[in-house]
Amino acid sequence: MLWGALALLTLAVARTTRLVTTDKITISLRRWVVNKFGEESQAAFLVHCDWCTGIWVAFPAAALWAVVLLPWQQWWLALPAWLAMAYITGLLSQLEER
Repeated sequence: MLWGALALLTLAVARTTRLVTTDKITISLRRWVVNKFGEESQAAFLVHCDWCTGIWVAFPAAALWAVVLLPWQQWWLALPAWLAMAYITGLLSQLEER
């Protein structure tokens, strides 16, 4: 269950990242960020970059996984889980572009 939950959360991170960076339903959010902070701002880059958004979306997912499912002696796994979730999200986003 522990690793299955991590896999499920990773897929949820990938989907949430796509929702923020690509889907039509959030185009108004991306436009608002560009209008508010400028087209060349880091905020605008964040809401358009799967790799950038993925790492921030993965953080609470990894923390949730660690706090809810890991024994306290294994909480150190939250850091590599966070980075792995973000990396897999970036890879999945590249597959979707093809």
